[in-house]
Amino acid sequence: MPFRNLYVHVPFCSVKCDYCAFFSVEHSGPDLHRKWLECVLRGLDRHADELETVETVYFGGGTPTLPDADFLDGVFRAVFERIRMVPGAEVTSEANPETITPEKAAVLASHVNRVSMGVQSFDPVKRAVLGRHPASADSVPRAAELLREAGIRNLGFDLMYAVPGETPAGWRRDLELALELKPDHLSAYALTPEEHTPYARAHGLRAADDALSDAMWRTAGEILAGAGLPRYEISNYAGEAFQARHNCAVWHGQTYLGLGPSACSFDGTDRFTEPAGMKEWLEGVPPAIDRIPRAARRREILMMGLRTVRGWGRDEFASAAGSGWEDALPVLHELEKDRLIELSDAFCRPTQRGLAFWNEIAERLIL
Repeated sequence: MPFRNLYVHVPFCSVKCDYCAFFSVEHSGPDLHRKWLECVLRGLDRHADELETVETVYFGGGTPTLPDADFLDGVFRAVFERIRMVPGAEVTSEANPETITPEKAAVLASHVNRVSMGVQSFDPVKRAVLGRHPASADSVPRAAELLREAGIRNLGFDLMYAVPGETPAGWRRDLELALELKPDHLSAYALTPEEHTPYARAHGLRAADDALSDAMWRTAGEILAGAGLPRYEISNYAGEAFQARHNCAVWHGQTYLGLGPSACSFDGTDRFTEPAGMKEWLEGVPPAIDRIPRAARRREILMMGLRTVRGWGRDEFASAAGSGWEDALPVLHELEKDRLIELSDAFCRPTQRGLAFWNEIAERLIL
């Protein structure tokens, strides 16, 4: 089956954030960057016949914009030479604001049509708790300006809430400061402490109080909808034209190829995860395979699509999962009874309550 979407994991960071559990490499240099690119390109060559109808490409990290502008330009050129994208394909790169220079902004505008910028917070105290440099939030307005001037017309920010010590007023202020820069897309994630991170060692694994976190989630929905960025997924907000098509494809069961250490792929049946270690990945250690019964995979696909406000159309789900949701109907009827979803012959979608308590939907569907 062809891969309709491509994810390239760029694992390099100048300094790893304390809360981050994604695989990344600190203090890398040109030699390692070159070896990484060569390995990515070998992966593209292996899958050349399956990359002829690519609809979205996503460069994530790590910090894709950490290497110099010439190397970044070479990455984009080499990748795009090896795939065939459909007209109007979405091409996204993540970016850290402190890495954006006029030269890198120009490179991005030459190759991508969407940039997702990691901001997390404008509050220096909150940034310090997260292990982000307190002063680097000052670079966000300048980075946004450079990207806009270079020609980026789809710019998004990532924010984080429910951080220890944060108040509802402080979260509201973060949202207001972000909106002053007129983003086209905004992601807002509750802090979830992960094991074995510097944050967890310093603060433990206890998350924010559920009531406070829920209140902040609702505040984001209200403020952002009022600014023309309605919620379209549990943690994502944008007008219809600026929704992240790559992420929507993943949530709705489309195939995707992931290249880079720790990257995941889905071929429509099985999920594959590359080794989360640079040495192992460069040496060609094969990916781990997540192979589960078809009925379980269908429920997983159903569950993921219910993260989105629009949920599933019946025909769309049957196309993605290989058959309909009939085997899940007993659970779906219970979820409908509990006002977590709306269900008809034509669609299945979460209610507002279902979005707020999506973990309950997930737990009940995958049992």
